[in-house]
Amino acid sequence: MTENEKIIQAIVETREKSIGAALATVVRVYGSAYRREGAKMLIDENENRVGMVSGGCLETDVAEVAKQVISSGVPTLKTYDMDEDLVWGLGLGCPGTVDIYIEPIPQHEDPAFDLWLSTIKDEQPCVLATILQEGGSGARVFIPKKGAPVGAFSDSIVQAQAITIAHQKMNEKNPKSFSRPFAEENGNELDIFIEVYTPPSNLVIFGAGHDAIPVAKYAVSLGWKTTVVDPRPFYNSEERFPGAERLLSDTSKFKEEVKVSSHTYVIVMNHHIDRDRETLKFVMPSPAPYIGILGPRKRRVRMLEAIREEGVQFTEKQLQRMHSPIGLDIGSETPEEIAISIMAEIIAVQKGHAGGFLQDSKMIHQGETISS
Repeated sequence: MTENEKIIQAIVETREKSIGAALATVVRVYGSAYRREGAKMLIDENENRVGMVSGGCLETDVAEVAKQVISSGVPTLKTYDMDEDLVWGLGLGCPGTVDIYIEPIPQHEDPAFDLWLSTIKDEQPCVLATILQEGGSGARVFIPKKGAPVGAFSDSIVQAQAITIAHQKMNEKNPKSFSRPFAEENGNELDIFIEVYTPPSNLVIFGAGHDAIPVAKYAVSLGWKTTVVDPRPFYNSEERFPGAERLLSDTSKFKEEVKVSSHTYVIVMNHHIDRDRETLKFVMPSPAPYIGILGPRKRRVRMLEAIREEGVQFTEKQLQRMHSPIGLDIGSETPEEIAISIMAEIIAVQKGHAGGFLQDSKMIHQGETISS
């Protein structure tokens, strides 16, 4: 279970048991920070915590503020300006300025909040737009990808702008949550946090060999919906792939039994050149953003030549999604190291990063851009 899943579960449990609780969310970051916008921590009236909003340097103070929020029922926006020398001198790792919004968990019916919870549990994309106003009402609007928004801001023009941006973000490949000011009709500004939820990505591994085991293990631990496709029940077993869906499908049944969408990342590692070739004929025309092929370049070239001889020609755009040899160059040798290399490359592709050493990078995190 991922951190977000644990937090959502904890929210549901505190409401069911009528336990007072507050939700702390990172809504804006200036400079470096251990966690980015959208990171959360739930704190209940018994001082239990789920999740983290920093590398350990802010949690204690945030929990103290949360007590006041639970008692008063009034949300607060707290800014933490962490001096780098002070932070590192204390052995902490989160210099930078961080805005954290701490709000009480509603114990009564709250349509926007309730739908946000249920939509996340159903793993459907959505946005929760919340006004960040110190001591304010915490007004919010829930925007699903399909269907009508729920909730309302006092300014209808601001609400319409927020809804438009929410739909733009949900259509992006790798949307990020962010805060920004919106101009009201009276000339004032409303600071609104646009929190984007995207369902977990899917990973489909074709091949259930020994080296597929750590790949599936790491993917499941990251919260990816992982499917292993291999017709051999002895290899493709629950014991070998706990937490993953297993499809005992042969290549002739792929079209009926294997789903590959624009959110599906594919690894081809059958260790069987004919099966790999048939798998490529299935996955290459699909909308998958990443198709990784285990094995050396010569093997890939042989397969593509054989496919062309069959009269099947892949487009240049399709071939650009192919990663072969697979993985980042980290000198990996063991199956476990190779699995880390593969998953690191997939995450880099998913996040829109090139992969490589951070020490030469001008920035670690990519900034959020909004089209006007």
